[in-house]
Amino acid sequence: MKNKKVNITEVVLRDGQQSLIATRMKTSDMVPILPKLDKVGYSSLEVWGGATYDCCLRFLNENPWDRLKVFKKYLKNTKLQMLLRGKNLVGYKQFDDSIISLFIRNAAKEGISIFRIFDALNDVTNLESSITAVNRESLNSQGTICYTTSPIHDNKYWIDLAKNIEAIGATSLAIKDMAGLLRPNTGYDLIKDLKKNLKIPIHLHTHSTTGLSDATNLKGYEAGVDNIDTSISSFSNLYAHTATESFISMIYKDDKNPFDMNLLNEISEYFQSVRPKYKEFEGSMRGVDINMLINQVPGGMLSILEKQLLDLKKQDKLKDLINEIPKIREDIGYIPLVTPSSQIVGSQALMNVLDNKRYQTLTKEFIDLVMGNYGIIQGDICPKLLKKVEKNYIDTTDNNLISINSYKNKFKRFCSKNNLDDLSKNETDLLNYILFTKEAKEFYISNDSKSSNNVIGLQEGFGLYID
Repeated sequence: MKNKKVNITEVVLRDGQQSLIATRMKTSDMVPILPKLDKVGYSSLEVWGGATYDCCLRFLNENPWDRLKVFKKYLKNTKLQMLLRGKNLVGYKQFDDSIISLFIRNAAKEGISIFRIFDALNDVTNLESSITAVNRESLNSQGTICYTTSPIHDNKYWIDLAKNIEAIGATSLAIKDMAGLLRPNTGYDLIKDLKKNLKIPIHLHTHSTTGLSDATNLKGYEAGVDNIDTSISSFSNLYAHTATESFISMIYKDDKNPFDMNLLNEISEYFQSVRPKYKEFEGSMRGVDINMLINQVPGGMLSILEKQLLDLKKQDKLKDLINEIPKIREDIGYIPLVTPSSQIVGSQALMNVLDNKRYQTLTKEFIDLVMGNYGIIQGDICPKLLKKVEKNYIDTTDNNLISINSYKNKFKRFCSKNNLDDLSKNETDLLNYILFTKEAKEFYISNDSKSSNNVIGLQEGFGLYID
């Protein structure tokens, strides 16, 4: 394996900054370094999706589609990649297939060529519409397994899931280890088995939260994985990822290294100079979070819940909250904790702790999750909890998938009322309205919509997104 070329996806523009500074990096701070990033020789740059779309509208007064146009303009030699939440797209509820198709068609038009598509519950049926739409554009539909550990998640489970993802048309597969739970030798064995059972390329994405990522990535490389995700060193480790330069140095001797380490150092120094601007969004983590291996509570998820307890003057309940989250996860079939399931479970845990009684108050989203509105839960649900949820369930599934024509009519009326008629003909503006209606309205009617306003308190963003 020593002579194998390392294919690297650089994630600093999306997941790197999402993990470390709550996705607050402005496009203007990305533009100066784009030409150098384009020269490195990455297999792709992850630039869009995840929480970036939401944060552009919600916090930065930026149109996410304008950001994508900037990337397309400056990145001529490197494939652009995005993260897509299956039927949720880049939002938090499921959308109709016509909306999924419209979104992917426009993302493809603006330069995205690799779509990493995941579902928080690993429900393959929630991936199918997006994979089909990407394949229609003749682009890379990267189906994803959200890695977790539990009594039901063994090697056979992952191999069967991967085979099913390949069967519905995915042109590549990603192992998405959002919490850094994949141990090095386990990862080696899993990738070896996947290579035996699949024909499509395999990508590995893991986080540094637990301190395992460097070893896991190296063992993944030794097992023959086709692509590794890394983040430039000045935006690496902690909640983020293995440092790009470090991983390259693990693989290559100096005289055999195809990457320009001086160029990578220049890129790292640039981001090092940018990072202090966003120091108010940095998390409290200063080393390895070993709790993840014990209770599987992602650090970012814990940070926002910790802040909520502080605001409520209930910080003494933090340990109870940490202990409650894995109990809920067991009660509902050991689901992975990733957007939106992480937010739903975290909110319910908070209610349980504040009430000092489990499931006395049930959030609507938790009820919908247990009832299958977010997808099929693979494990067994606690019978007592299920009975209580069923009593509180109101079936609104028919109202969830609003037709695209209904959205068009509403958007047209909004534009007309606010003298924004030109917007009504633009599909990307329509998509902003569909995906984040409230935020889009505020963005479009703002007299200062072209300026940036990123001075937001931690309670409004840090740790909100675990994807």
